[in-house]
Amino acid sequence: MRSFILAFALLTLAAPAIAQTMRSATITMSRTGWNFDSFAVVTAEPISNPANCPTPDGYISEKSQPGYSTYYAAALTAYIARRRVVIVAHNSECGFAGRPKLIGINLTNE
Repeated sequence: MRSFILAFALLTLAAPAIAQTMRSATITMSRTGWNFDSFAVVTAEPISNPANCPTPDGYISEKSQPGYSTYYAAALTAYIARRRVVIVAHNSECGFAGRPKLIGINLTNE
């Protein structure tokens, strides 16, 4: 029983480290380039910047990060279909060039 309580306490303390910020948004631009395998999305709504990144002008993902291909496909689909998305940004890490780190895109039926 003590082991269970200790494990539960450790998981509870670790939860804030993996927290994320989610925001409903409309993608107005997808940026690529900078001589780097990455892309960023810009939204009509203000950019969430939970990690206080120095360049909060879009959400960015790098090819070396898990989920990159999936995020890119979802971003392009939403942009072309003019669908709203839920952007998921990392709460404590910035991405390439100091932009908020993209860790998920949820397509919605709104």
